[in-house]
Amino acid sequence: MKLFGHLDRLLLREMGRLFAATLGGVVLIYLVIDFADRAHNFNGRAWGKPAAELYLNKAAVVGYQLAPAALIIAAALLITLLGRRGELTAILSIGARPLRLALPIAAFAAVLGSSLFWLNEKVVVRAAARIEEIQVKIFNNWGDWATYHAGSSWLRGQGGRIYHLGPQLDGGWEPATVLEIEPPFRLARRIDARRLEPSGAHGLRFLDAVETRYGPSKEPGGSIEEKRVGVLLEDFPESGSDLFLRSGRPQQLAWKQLREQVKLREQSGQRSREFELAIAERLAQPLQAVPAALAALGISLVLQRPRRRVPVAAAVAVGIAISLVLWAASVVVHALSMGGALGPAIAGALPALLSTLCAVVAFRRG
Repeated sequence: MKLFGHLDRLLLREMGRLFAATLGGVVLIYLVIDFADRAHNFNGRAWGKPAAELYLNKAAVVGYQLAPAALIIAAALLITLLGRRGELTAILSIGARPLRLALPIAAFAAVLGSSLFWLNEKVVVRAAARIEEIQVKIFNNWGDWATYHAGSSWLRGQGGRIYHLGPQLDGGWEPATVLEIEPPFRLARRIDARRLEPSGAHGLRFLDAVETRYGPSKEPGGSIEEKRVGVLLEDFPESGSDLFLRSGRPQQLAWKQLREQVKLREQSGQRSREFELAIAERLAQPLQAVPAALAALGISLVLQRPRRRVPVAAAVAVGIAISLVLWAASVVVHALSMGGALGPAIAGALPALLSTLCAVVAFRRG
């Protein structure tokens, strides 16, 4: 039987139609329910462009999140509809084995997984950040904004230097404090400034700064020298880019930004586990699409019986059940990884391994 011949084109066309209908229907239902729930917050100037932009961005984010579930449901529906129309019996009667049916579905899932990765990088990360921005600035709905957009941060520099930086504003930080610690553990110098900003390729500029030096002394408390300056220039090893930690959820950052943040946070002593886990999960999602679709395909084949039509509702239930199991597994391993029980790479790979196991068992039985 010719590879990617008429049979494959038939299956791909039917799979594409079912996937588009499933995803479009689910996203539309979600947006309608969400709009009905929040409509009381839309008044005055909030109607029109702000609300339209909010739900356009929500459509992109929700579509990206629900695409894997729509793929699983579409794969289960495909086999069920072929069986109800008698086409599955005809395909198997000409010598096509169940694994032969899996080839075009696996190709469809692989292309979809790669497309979702690209879509997330180009559209979804910006859309997710824009949703929070619109909700906070226009609709005054803060949610957990403060959790992911903290106003200050502690950073570890070189040579015992510690930075305490306020919120980022126009390329700088307001306010800012720098502590210089000498061995074994003695505060030698402190700089408090209204604003800290980069100065050229290297160096930092402190505005309205108070410099305090603490000298060693045999007397209790030691010697203290304080100096106030309008502008204080320092040639520290840390540049402005080294101090730049992005706020927001890791899911709102592109791939390159995630890797940069992991490196910066490790250098500055900040916790980077959530960013490492986001990288692992983003890598695993395109790989998980193929075994997840094949698991739904295999289970639907197992349910097929001669002279007994499987209800369409049963196929939808199978797809939803598989999606819920994989979602629950991803939530559990995410929590375990955040708690330190699992490494980020293992946590990202476990849901894909689970769906692979389901696919193997289903096709062996089918």
